[in-house]
Amino acid sequence: MTEDHTHPEGIPLPADRTLPPGQYPVPAPPVMHYGPVPRRRPERWRLTVGGATATGTEASFDYDRLLELPRREIQADLHCAVGWSALDQRWSGIAARDVVELAPPGDHVLHVLVFAEYGYASTVRLEDLLSARALLATHHDGEPLPDERGGPMRLVLPHLYSWKGPKWVRGWNYLTEPERGFWEERGYHLHGDAWREERYSYQE
Repeated sequence: MTEDHTHPEGIPLPADRTLPPGQYPVPAPPVMHYGPVPRRRPERWRLTVGGATATGTEASFDYDRLLELPRREIQADLHCAVGWSALDQRWSGIAARDVVELAPPGDHVLHVLVFAEYGYASTVRLEDLLSARALLATHHDGEPLPDERGGPMRLVLPHLYSWKGPKWVRGWNYLTEPERGFWEERGYHLHGDAWREERYSYQE
């Protein structure tokens, strides 16, 4: 007998696929975010890398500068901590580790605090940001990333719950001691690995 992964709000899971514990598949990722959708202002948009950098100074990149970096594409499932997973999402953009190479961390950095519009932030391990599949996405399913899905750029970390990859990302700070971001301060897990079902802080 095969396990039934169908959920009242979901779809049947293909027989050759597996999901992290507690997840069910949905046909498309729901649009979910905290607060209003920010107005896109490309002329003002910059990605800033600060905190414990190798040089001790902050680096800042405008959108056009980042688009000069090699383009990457990944196909990955998107897992939300509330339980849904959207299968085979296609993202393209810039590898996060390419930006790390441009603005590297200093010694003893193990975490970063990724920040976005409206003061949103999430705690991410440096090793997760350096993953080959960690993407600063500018496109979804071949189209420019819509504003409501995080355009002009969002961070995608496929093996972590989706709250770890902020929409409307604006940069990160390197940390020598972990700090808790928006949802981590509200009881969610510091690491957030979906496959280990690291949802809540009491599991740390």
